[in-house]
Amino acid sequence: MPLWVVAGIALIMACVLWRQYKAQPVGTLQLMKNGSRLSGRWVLMGGELEEEQSVRCDYVGPWLLGLYVGPQRLWLWPDSLPPHSHRALRRLCHRPGR
Repeated sequence: MPLWVVAGIALIMACVLWRQYKAQPVGTLQLMKNGSRLSGRWVLMGGELEEEQSVRCDYVGPWLLGLYVGPQRLWLWPDSLPPHSHRALRRLCHRPGR
């Protein structure tokens, strides 16, 4: 492949990775449960609240939790949050019989 094609592909990939990096959440996710519905909002570093979004847990593994916060995918490892919060979140997401 010509060098200019490789350089163009590398530049596009770098732009995509930079965009993904900038789209990562910054702050603390505050969860609320209303009946069987989970919702959450981000508390930003300055203390302001973002709008409420639906939260859906689609993966509860031995260590890893997979959440959708609105359209955004979020993976939580045990070191992502304090142990008591991790256990509380696992209890919220766990569906008996699964």
